Amino acid sequence: MRLKTRILLFASAAIAAAVLLCCMLILRLVRRQMQSDAAEKAYSSFAEISINVMNVNRSITDPAIYDTYMTYKVRSADRSGICTLSVNGQYLINNIGFSPEPYLVSNENEEDLRQGFCRVFGTLYHLIGREVYCEDQPYMLIQVTDLSELDNTMRSMLIRCIGIGAGVTAVFLFLAYLFLSSSLRPIRKLQTGAQAIASGDYHTRIEVKRNDEIGLLAADFNTMADAVEQSIAELKEQNERKQQFINDLSHEMKTPVTSLLLNSETLLTRTVSEEDRQRALLRINEQAKWIERLSQKLMQLVMLQGTIELVPSPIRPLLDAVKETVADSLARSQITLSVSCEDYSIPMDFDLLRSALVNLIENAIKASEPDSTVELIADKNEILVCDHGRGIPKEEIERITEPFYMVDRSRSKKLGGSGLGLALVKRIIEVHGAVLAIESEINVGTSIFIRFSDTK
Repeated sequence: MRLKTRILLFASAAIAAAVLLCCMLILRLVRRQMQSDAAEKAYSSFAEISINVMNVNRSITDPAIYDTYMTYKVRSADRSGICTLSVNGQYLINNIGFSPEPYLVSNENEEDLRQGFCRVFGTLYHLIGREVYCEDQPYMLIQVTDLSELDNTMRSMLIRCIGIGAGVTAVFLFLAYLFLSSSLRPIRKLQTGAQAIASGDYHTRIEVKRNDEIGLLAADFNTMADAVEQSIAELKEQNERKQQFINDLSHEMKTPVTSLLLNSETLLTRTVSEEDRQRALLRINEQAKWIERLSQKLMQLVMLQGTIELVPSPIRPLLDAVKETVADSLARSQITLSVSCEDYSIPMDFDLLRSALVNLIENAIKASEPDSTVELIADKNEILVCDHGRGIPKEEIERITEPFYMVDRSRSKKLGGSGLGLALVKRIIEVHGAVLAIESEINVGTSIFIRFSDTK
């Protein structure tokens, strides 16, 4: 059952119950007031009869005619013609068709007066009675008032109340329907928006200019939709980057594998001179080493997705190990490495951080001309690798840390680059809680900063 239907049913039941209760209370009060008025009127009439009956003619001394005399007095005084007169349980007058005595109760104001209401054969009666005396003979006088008109009036009022209650309920339900339709319209918009997002339309937003709870709900929905759209965009970007990664990897692997196949087929299918054979073997060896380096870097990049345990270690042994690792490359390229550091410790994974610094220095060597200097400087907050080589275009700086991205592909491959070095460095720096910053100027040089947040 829909929410609006449930609310309307509950509201209709509540308003109907409220109207019915009010009508019952009003009718009860009106009935009590009308019965009180009828009783007061009957009491006044009964007082006249009682006074007339109790004015006994003192000249009557024969008890044998008391009954006849009392009957005469009652009938001459009773204007309504509905009363009873009994003596010793025997009725002298009874023109109502039933015995009223069982319905009488004592009156609070007058001890000898009794009255009550009863319904006999569907007709409502008011009864009032007392004992009257003729000399010493007691007679029970009861006046009976037919309240059928009161019943009819109450029945008519009940019908009117029911009609008014039904009308009020109908009007209320109509107004409630209009109010609910207006109030729940934004919820239908939310439902439509949710369906749109579920179907892939992540740009859907709800326009609700309200300051109530539904307006806040719509604002929260739009916030959620923004978050969903952003998450989807990030996932899409990640998928695109993964696909690009796969494409680049396939492209990178294709060249050395093709070279390996061509050179191995040459050796297997052709008779070649010793010089050509050595050249082919050397080519195979170079390409195999290239594949090995590429696979190692990929493995490191994958392994860095997990948690790395960092141990506080001094910085100087790290720089010494880096200098020793790149010594051959420096010698071959005729490059000088200048190392400067302070004595302090940082939380690190020694091997990973060494790999990152080696990568940065290897890149600096490739970008530098012979007889130039690469600087490796460490102080309290950062490690700096600086060269004075070709530099990096400003528009390329933000992208050079992407896997397989190369500023100059032909030169990078010629120098043994894979495009994975800076991507690997960035991941290593991130797991150390540090930030990688790059400053570069064409034909001036490049400075790469590793800034740590916590050093000792």
